[in-house]
Amino acid sequence: MAARRRKAARRAWPANLYQNAAGYFWFRNPDDGRTIGLGRDFKLATAQVRTANAELLRRRGDISLLQKIDGAGISFAEWCLEYERENLPQNRHSAVGMRSQLKGIRASAFASQAIAAVRPREVADFLRDVQEQRGSYAAIAYRSRLADVFRQAIERGFVDSGRSPVDAVFKPRTAGVTRSRLTLDEYKQLIAKAREEPRHRWIANAIELALVCGQRREDIAKMRFDQIHDGFLWVEQSKGKEGHRSKLRIPLDLRLDVLGVTLGDVLKRCRDTVVSKYVIHFIATSGGSRPGDACKPATLSTRFAAMRDAAGLVAPDGKTPVTFHELRSLAARLYTEQHGADFAQALLGHKSPEMTALYRDSRGREWTEVKVKVG
Repeated sequence: MAARRRKAARRAWPANLYQNAAGYFWFRNPDDGRTIGLGRDFKLATAQVRTANAELLRRRGDISLLQKIDGAGISFAEWCLEYERENLPQNRHSAVGMRSQLKGIRASAFASQAIAAVRPREVADFLRDVQEQRGSYAAIAYRSRLADVFRQAIERGFVDSGRSPVDAVFKPRTAGVTRSRLTLDEYKQLIAKAREEPRHRWIANAIELALVCGQRREDIAKMRFDQIHDGFLWVEQSKGKEGHRSKLRIPLDLRLDVLGVTLGDVLKRCRDTVVSKYVIHFIATSGGSRPGDACKPATLSTRFAAMRDAAGLVAPDGKTPVTFHELRSLAARLYTEQHGADFAQALLGHKSPEMTALYRDSRGREWTEVKVKVG
């Protein structure tokens, strides 16, 4: 619907200036609809509204001619695109994460401003919105990305040294880890549910494989049969920078005693009548995927969640439901009990024992047996 035309006497008025029947002028903010009274002095009201309109355009519009004259020739959004081109990682998973963050940042209210004009309050408001919509950890990640974006802008001379608006914004607080751990009994309940129907065989295979080999969701999703040879499963983990990723040679006779199953047993179950080069693959047409196609990591997560809910697994009070990633934590705890902490660290591909210790923490979900040596 077209906007109502102004009266002829008001066509020279600045946008967003209005007058009621009593002759009182008021301003309407086009961004949020709020109104502000301006009194009955037309010249004063007009000057104030024109100033406000110019500021609103500066905040959400293109860089003005005056800003370009002053040397602020690049907007924050333009710099984000240049930053992305210069820093995009080679790792596909990391690249997707960076693009997603920068896309969200470019959608911010201050993205169209000159980069040197961005203020701490605008950054704080943006991070507050992220925290409310996506949680504290997402806000922390966005703050870290913004800090690096401005750090490199300072190096290039677009922002004066010591003038990064991110430095003045406090790091968002976290409420601690709320995701529930997966226990062995819950795993047995989950895998039994996944095996009830043949059409769910592929997700049952993925769940069992993730526990027995202890690898990440991304590495399970892209695992191929040609990685199995010479009595080992050969895995180059996807996490980490190029040239620094853990490379593992996991023996096929690796046995998880509490389940009475070996890695070789699980991999044999993954071979079926569907021709595929991927260990975990679709066995029937699903959406745009055909039998034999690899499963995306996100698909593993959603199907795991569906099996979890179908199995009736409920998170303790104050915790969020378990995710596919918790299979890796359960593997760390089970193999630590069976072979020791050093073995669990090697299997998970961690560089430090401190990281493995985080995975071994059951977060109060399991009882520790006090063992007494006889004699």
